[in-house]
Amino acid sequence: MAIGSLSEILSVSTDPAVGEIGGSHNQKGVEYQRNWAVVQMLVLEEGGASDFLFLFESIQDIAILDSAENPTNIKLFQLKKKDRGEWSWAGLTRLHEPADPAKRKKKISTPKPLNDVATSPIGKLHAAIHAFSVLTSSGRFISNAGCDLSMADGSNAATSLSVALDALPDHFRILLNDALTTMHKQGESPPDLSKITLEKSDIPVEDTSIYTVGRAHDFFVKRSPKHAGQARSFVDSLLAKIGPLGGKTDKCSNFEEIKSQHGYSRRDFAIALSALESIVDVDFFLDAWLIQLQQEGMGFLEIARIRAAVASIYRRQVLGERLPQEESVISACDSWLLDQPDPPMLLPFFRAALAHLTAKFPLVKSEELQAHFALRAINKCVDLN
Repeated sequence: MAIGSLSEILSVSTDPAVGEIGGSHNQKGVEYQRNWAVVQMLVLEEGGASDFLFLFESIQDIAILDSAENPTNIKLFQLKKKDRGEWSWAGLTRLHEPADPAKRKKKISTPKPLNDVATSPIGKLHAAIHAFSVLTSSGRFISNAGCDLSMADGSNAATSLSVALDALPDHFRILLNDALTTMHKQGESPPDLSKITLEKSDIPVEDTSIYTVGRAHDFFVKRSPKHAGQARSFVDSLLAKIGPLGGKTDKCSNFEEIKSQHGYSRRDFAIALSALESIVDVDFFLDAWLIQLQQEGMGFLEIARIRAAVASIYRRQVLGERLPQEESVISACDSWLLDQPDPPMLLPFFRAALAHLTAKFPLVKSEELQAHFALRAINKCVDLN
């Protein structure tokens, strides 16, 4: 009887020779992996993916299925964070460097046992890809560092965006093929090197989340500009959700348990996006207030400076930065607002607040003070806090 796709996923994930086991003992690089996953979710959403399911530490570091209910395709990822240098042939495969028949080498690399490949990053990735027959499978080795491998066409994987291992020169390709074959049972199909890809990621080793927040900001600018300022809180929320999914060590008995313990789906992602829609649009009220202030006599230039100051505040929120006195200004705005009645006119309200804040913060520009005051006053009015 043919095994179904869900049963195959369960079978592979519970195979100790192929599946991953989460937990504290293999958490190095977790931040890098999780941020990469969030960026990929944004990429898939921008690309119009109708469905997806990310599995963390279930089959390789991350597996992406094309459906959370009826998958037909699985992409497997090993994500390795490297602090220095590039990945070498030996580091990727545990194999010796084969002699190039077109060149004469003075020193020949000492041959290594072909079955050493099984413990290498490429060997482990191949084992997971080869374990699937119902699902169409492929795998990628992804790192912030490039792979120092010359390809048959003269390019180098260290600078290539993405390159499959079937593009290796013949002497490397034949050696790797022979080595991976030692991992197969008799009668099994031969290795397919076109299914294994090397890719250098743009995500930096340092300040990983800042990169992700910037990527989310770009996503919202296109998708929902009014929520661009919430990019950091959105990313932080996603990271908090998917973080524990890689640390589950309980053995799963069915696909639903795999999803529950290790999975994050497009439906989960859509719920996270929809949660932003429930947040009141501060910019809507800010525009209305600035129009009212203009009607009450505030000058065009002053209003333009306040808008620019608000944009700077949003930009700093995205980057997770604060000016030296910013927290104190925010606190002073909140304290002053506590004792203020509902004003019949906005301009006198703003002037009184500005006089109070300028006395406390004489070195802070008036437009910066008014921008913070406007945002805090709107928060109080719509009860956002």
